[in-house]
Amino acid sequence: RFAISHGLDISYIEEMPLGHIDSHEREATGVSSASIHSKLSKSWSLLPSADGDLAGGPARYHQVANHYSRIGFISPMTHNFCESCNRVRVTTEGRLLLCLGNEDSVDLKAIIRNGQQAGESESEIEQRVALAIRTALRFKPARHEFDPREIKIARHMSATGG
Repeated sequence: RFAISHGLDISYIEEMPLGHIDSHEREATGVSSASIHSKLSKSWSLLPSADGDLAGGPARYHQVANHYSRIGFISPMTHNFCESCNRVRVTTEGRLLLCLGNEDSVDLKAIIRNGQQAGESESEIEQRVALAIRTALRFKPARHEFDPREIKIARHMSATGG
């Protein structure tokens, strides 16, 4: 209600099984995007947004009828969107993660440090980092294998960065 009354966009993301937790059972407490959409549809008319796929990320947006707000749904558990995901992240340790649901990464910090130790110019280091990123993007995974009963990714979102 707050977002809509202030003309803001908001996105809901399904909880991803990242890192071990003791506070709850993800499978038992998970809430799907479809469930949230259904609940919100009782209060507002949600229309697929014409620019829903052009927002630059994995959210699928719906326009709230007669309002400026859009509501986005990011559904990694119920809709494996990896094939269309254009996101990567740099972790707090300087690793380029190609997918939140995989451990594959490139150590950008090591490339920078090695270049500095070798006496490379800033421009040379930038070129090596850019090449490493372009090369890594060719190997971006086609899908993740999230399973709330089997935690394969040990890192929590707080350590992932973004």
